[in-house]
Order: sequence, then C-alpha cells, then structure tokens
Amino acid sequence: MQRFTIPYGKQSLELCVPDDVDVQVLLSNPVETVSDVEAAVKAAVLNPIGCPRLKDLARPGQKVAIIVTDITRKLPEEIILPILLDELEAAGVSMSDVKGVIATGTHRPNTPDEIIEMFGRDVYERIEFINHDAYDKEQLVYLGKSARGIPLVTNRFVAEADLRISTGVVETHLFAGYSGGVKSVAVGVAGEETIAATHNAEMLQHPSTRLGVVEGNIFREFLTEATRAVGLDFIVNVVQTGDKRLVQAVAGDPVAAFEEAVKTARRLYEIQIDQQADIVVSCVSYPKSRDLYQATRAANTVVFGPKPIVKQGGKIIIPTPCEDGLGHEGYYHLMKNEPSVEALLAKLQREGFAPGEQKAMLLGKIVQWAQLVVTDCLIEPKVLQDLFITPMGTVQEALDAALAENPGAKVYIIPDGPLTLPILS
Repeated sequence: MQRFTIPYGKQSLELCVPDDVDVQVLLSNPVETVSDVEAAVKAAVLNPIGCPRLKDLARPGQKVAIIVTDITRKLPEEIILPILLDELEAAGVSMSDVKGVIATGTHRPNTPDEIIEMFGRDVYERIEFINHDAYDKEQLVYLGKSARGIPLVTNRFVAEADLRISTGVVETHLFAGYSGGVKSVAVGVAGEETIAATHNAEMLQHPSTRLGVVEGNIFREFLTEATRAVGLDFIVNVVQTGDKRLVQAVAGDPVAAFEEAVKTARRLYEIQIDQQADIVVSCVSYPKSRDLYQATRAANTVVFGPKPIVKQGGKIIIPTPCEDGLGHEGYYHLMKNEPSVEALLAKLQREGFAPGEQKAMLLGKIVQWAQLVVTDCLIEPKVLQDLFITPMGTVQEALDAALAENPGAKVYIIPDGPLTLPILS
C-alpha cells in the first residue's frame, strides 16, 4: 500500500493507495527559501525596484493608506507592516495619519481578533485598521470609466490619501494570471459596480483570462488602468511556497516589482506533466480551507489551466473542513434551484450575476467537465448537492470508490491545489 500525508486545513490526513495504482504527487518545483524573513523584507523595502525608497517618497503631514490583504491570504504581514511603518516614521509621518485598509473585495469584514492574528497586537495598536466595504456608498468614490467602459469606483480614504502603499502575495490567479501587484487596489478596495463589471461572464470566459497568463490578459490590463486612476506609489509583494515559507520579497514600483516576482512565481508553481489523469485529489490548506468559496480554488488549477489536467468525465476530490461554511451566500442562492448545470450556465450567461456570484459560473464549468467531490467537510451534504457537488464522508472513501469504478485509473495528488499549476505538454 502506498501511503501519503495530505493537507487538510491546519491539519493533515493520511491517504492510502493500492500498490498497483499509477499515482503521482504533483509538487511545486524545489526552490531555495529564505531563512531570515525579516532581513529579506527589510532588504527589499530599503532597495526598491523602479522607484525611490519609501522614506524618500513620504512627507510629514501626509495621509497614508496601506492596503493590506484580508484573512483569506496568508503572508508575513506581521513582519512587513512594522518595517513599512518604521520607514514612514523615519520620513516624519505620524502614525495617526496612517490607516491599514483591509482589501476585502466582496469578502466579509475581518474581526479584530483576525486583524491581530494577521498583523500582531503591536501593529494593531500602532495604527488604525478599517475593513473596506464594497457596498457602502459613503465609503466609496467614483473616478470615471475605464477604456472598456468599466466604472472606476474605489475606497474613499484610499483615493484621498497622499501616499498609497499595498502589500500582497504573487501566486496563481484564475483571472489575473498571477495575483499581486496592482490587484489589491483595482479589486480589493473597489466598489461593487467595478467588481461586478470585471467578474462577469464575458471577462471570465475570455481566452486571455487564464491561470498563469499575464501578458495580453484583459483582466490584468484593467487592473493596471484602474490603479493608475486611483494611484499606487509603493508595493511589497512576496512569493511563498505552499506551506508559506518565503521564497522572495520584492518592493517598489507596482509594475516593475510585480514583474520581478512573477518570474520567481513561475519557476516555483508551474510544473510540466505529460498526460491527463482520471482522478485528481487536490488539497487545500488554511486559510483557504476555511470556506467553500476559497477551497474550491483547488479545482481551478485542475480545469482552468492552459489545458485541463483531468480527463473529461473524470473526478476531482477536494478534502476541506470549511468551518466558515460557504464563504459567500450569493452563488449558493443562484445555484440551488437550478435543475441542471446546463440550465444554470444558460441563466448566468443570459442574466449575469453580482460580485462573488461568479463562483456559480466557475463551479458550473468545473462540474460540466468533471465530477467534483468534496470530502471531510462540515457543510451539510444537501447544501453541497445543491451546488452540483458530490459530498462524501472522507477522502479515503472517495478515492476508494473512484478506483472501484475505474481500476486502471491514473491518479494525481496535488498537496497545494490552489497554487500548483500543472502545464500539460
């Protein structure tokens, strides 16, 4: 018997596979990681790419917005923020003039305990944090329209700040190719109208908006245009392994620093394979395992890469706890009463959907290609079935059943489903 330890939220599970099964574990490429994270981040901030040092950009009396990631993304913010704040203080900026703006997009607001978990109590007490609210008109400002006619609506404090800084992680992203760079401004602190117009059926189905595609990607072109309208002066982005060990920290100009990080991210995440599998066990770790909206990203890299890596009609198995439930109720309400996947996709194409509800189209496209099985999950089985997902008790039961149906199956196990990007040659 072949035994594998696979991620499951903050824990792990053991998966047993018979010796005669052709199983392959798909791991990100081996790269050297950074042992001293603080030193690496500080070196990046003090030696920025494509722009002056932050302390030379900042001035006393300036209002400063630091746009930071929310709880769904894990990066060393507790190290990054103190270094940025020290640079600002060295320039004479008062901490009372600095706000951390949590780029929630359409996600829920983060709680005080979560903010402390992400940034540390010292930083929490040093500056004020605010949760961006894409639906609060009082918190938003209209800046005009993009070249494609997309309304540019953004967070008022960010728009009115004198200096704008953002943090982020560069990893595979379904629409932007890779996350990071200008995305936190263009989407993370955007208004509902902007997010809706960039997460619609047309944008999601455009051939350029694929995992790993940056050049010529119309979604990323919008991100750059929108950020120019808002203004972004300085970024700190990181590239990490699946278990959140730092590979690289970059800082400086939002485009130049991002491009440098993407080179590293490609070397890490993109791996070559030579055949499709019948069964893919795609795993997800905390914090993306907290809810189904994030956890099902483990299926994206299976279906929405340059080519699907699972055969049409195959099985995708995702073990995930989802202690926070669905993560966004909107897509569930769109899907729960539809008689078939085909009827769902036709309705979405015809009527459109609100921000966050694009998950309905993504899940529909996934289950149209392969059976999606979710295991070891705290969500009620009936709720999963309403989403055209097959619930099963454990990942072992799901794999055993799949192998019983197809004894000669080729199996891939992807320990870091949302990040690893297999490229089918």
